[in-house]
Amino acid sequence: MRLGWSVASGVSAVVLWWAARLLSRGRVWALESAPALMGLLGLLTAWGVWWPDFLSAHSAAHAGLLALAILWGVWCGLMETRSQSSTFTLGRVAWHPVVAAALAYGAWRMPGSVSLAPLGVSALLAMCAAVLHARDRSHAGQPTVCRGVQASLPQVLPASAMGLMMGSLWLGNAWCAGLNLSLEWMATSHLVLMAGLPALVAGCIRWCVPVDHALVHERLSFISLGFLILGPLMLLGESAVHGTLAMVLPSLAWAVHLGRHRMPMKSGVRWTQGVQRGLALLLGPGLLGWVGLLSPWQGPLAVQSSFALLGALAAVQMLHGVWRWTLTPSASLPHPF
Repeated sequence: MRLGWSVASGVSAVVLWWAARLLSRGRVWALESAPALMGLLGLLTAWGVWWPDFLSAHSAAHAGLLALAILWGVWCGLMETRSQSSTFTLGRVAWHPVVAAALAYGAWRMPGSVSLAPLGVSALLAMCAAVLHARDRSHAGQPTVCRGVQASLPQVLPASAMGLMMGSLWLGNAWCAGLNLSLEWMATSHLVLMAGLPALVAGCIRWCVPVDHALVHERLSFISLGFLILGPLMLLGESAVHGTLAMVLPSLAWAVHLGRHRMPMKSGVRWTQGVQRGLALLLGPGLLGWVGLLSPWQGPLAVQSSFALLGALAAVQMLHGVWRWTLTPSASLPHPF
């Protein structure tokens, strides 16, 4: 925000991180690379947190921030490629994101002078690098295939909405300030939305829904799309309740998307890997970058229109799914809800 506000309204670092993560995720080199690469990228990221402070010139500091964003994104893409199962499918209680949020909050609130502000984040990333490197060494040679589901619209839209909300966070801080919320409350509430809400929803789904019930989990993707459709509609209201629901509903869509069992499902549309990756790039970092470019002229309308676009695509996808079900034998099965 401080270094890059003049370039795409300060969201360029998040755009680069997001794009690097998507471009490196699922690649053969990421799956077959040595465990040392995981540790090296993590240590470089932990060190890179200090780059903007080491470089005195404003342009050099901004360039260091962008370089860190790319490096961090590649590291995240490598993690996702080499992780053979989601943390949300490891048990009935998804405690992993809650612990991650608590560690992030502790690193951010760590006391000290302004010059030592990156210390907590750097130490936390170094710890993550050590743990991930040790895990990779213990599982060296085991992964032979990158398992996952097709990146169609039901998978891309919830992640794009949540990424758009987080990436444009500081563009909408005036609304939070209008509610007399402090910076601490803003950051804490978004940590809860990103970590606490998905963990809570995942726990509810695990207790209420059989893990191997493919039809039920396919219906959950419709619930996720429904939240995406309702979220932009809340922007038509001007009350604090409407604004809060406009944030909570896309977060719920993302939480349901993460919590359901992501087993491979049959799809009526088959896209090549390049098309899938391009779709995720276009509706993810591409849309966020477009919001950053338009915000100086359109203000909040840039973010609102982007959420409206995602909501419209979710509505089209839901209609397509309903139409497809009416033409398949599965439509005769009893509805789980």
